[in-house]
Amino acid sequence: MADRVRQLEQEINALQQQLRQQNQQAEQERQRIIDEQKRAIAYYQEDMRRAVREHDEKTKQEYERMLKEYQQSIEREMQGEAAGMSAEYRRLAKEVKRSEEQLARKNQELEQQVQAIRNDLSARNQGSSREAKEYLLHATNEFHQIETKPHEKFMPKRLTIFYNAIKDGQQLYQAGLFEAATAVAISAKSGLERLGYQIDDKAAEWDRQYDLFLMKLNYLAAKVQQELSDWEETIAEPSGKNAELRKKHLVEINYWSKGEFADIVQAMNRYRKIASIGKEAYLKQPDSANTDQLKDYIKDIAKLDERLQLLHDLYPLRYTASCQRADWGESIIDFLSDEINLEWHEELTGYRQATEEVLSSRCFQEYVKMNFDGESVTEDTREWLKLVFENASGNKIYIYLVPVEAKRNVENRVIIHIDYGGAEQELYSRDIYQHVCEAIQSPDAVKYAADINELKMNTNKSFSDTAKDLEKNL
Repeated sequence: MADRVRQLEQEINALQQQLRQQNQQAEQERQRIIDEQKRAIAYYQEDMRRAVREHDEKTKQEYERMLKEYQQSIEREMQGEAAGMSAEYRRLAKEVKRSEEQLARKNQELEQQVQAIRNDLSARNQGSSREAKEYLLHATNEFHQIETKPHEKFMPKRLTIFYNAIKDGQQLYQAGLFEAATAVAISAKSGLERLGYQIDDKAAEWDRQYDLFLMKLNYLAAKVQQELSDWEETIAEPSGKNAELRKKHLVEINYWSKGEFADIVQAMNRYRKIASIGKEAYLKQPDSANTDQLKDYIKDIAKLDERLQLLHDLYPLRYTASCQRADWGESIIDFLSDEINLEWHEELTGYRQATEEVLSSRCFQEYVKMNFDGESVTEDTREWLKLVFENASGNKIYIYLVPVEAKRNVENRVIIHIDYGGAEQELYSRDIYQHVCEAIQSPDAVKYAADINELKMNTNKSFSDTAKDLEKNL
């Protein structure tokens, strides 16, 4: 039986050597393919920054395609798929798999033989004391080599099993069961070698996921930085090296994005804090992310990127639409006051009152503090602008300038309602409608709402909310 253990040891050593060579060849071929992808990505990285800066969508799409391809190749490899790899890699992968299956069978037989020897107490003092001691030393040395690897990160609690096995072998040795001690040491050393390969494989998987995490994060960071430049171009106010002006612009972006921009930046900065530690130092931290967590980080960064893409056009449009409402409001006030002598009720005019949730939001408070020097402002300039007039007959004329968001676009609509206190005067209503159209030079944007209930039933929330406000005023 002891002879069979040594024979199995030789066979396992030969298989492990063969497997090591096959893995090295497969790794070289795989690394060649991965390196080609990484070189292409690295080549495009500088161009990517230019593409983000210049909004070169074609180059950005190519960079994103390469990142996706790199991610897919990592995923395929982690799932044991050779599809998409070279024919040589597929051949080597098959050889590796056959050798692993053969090695697993030999190791299983070895463990059975070892257990049988340990149970044979009649074998006391059989075997060589020197040989047993030497095998235990080899197993201990292998143990210390594995200790230097990130074993708890990738194979938690596994090293403890072999620690206990070596201790058990030492106790068998001290009890004079040399054959059993030798068998246990051979099994432990073989298992430790397998554990070492597994840790190395998992560390390589982690390394590739970290690289992808960093690529995705840097791409998102470049886009976030570009948002500031784009905003400064929109408002024609470059900050240059002026930190205060830059801070002001970031507050503006966050206000018009309704707080989403800050959410994205804060989430991104949590990941940038991880990246700032450095890959090697981060891996050594006990609480560093494992491979699955890194994959979750990558998915989260992709979601942040999608959110930023949706915001990219939306918040500047909210701003320009608000500017347009202000301009239209002044034009309507001037025209209706000067040209047809309506009385403008300035005290009833203003933007929609902010909700309690909006008033307590950081983006609203920072914007108000920055622009109104501590004044108590409760109007939300991102919402509708209401104008109230009165004619000589005492009829109040309500005009709402309403922003309507749909499909990443923002357009202003004008809703008119006249409180006659009786029957509708259609000719007068048509005249007011025509005057408003003339004032803003945009007839397609103007709608006369005679029936408030009909307006309340509108599927567009901006319109139905307007109707509710009208109802409160009538």
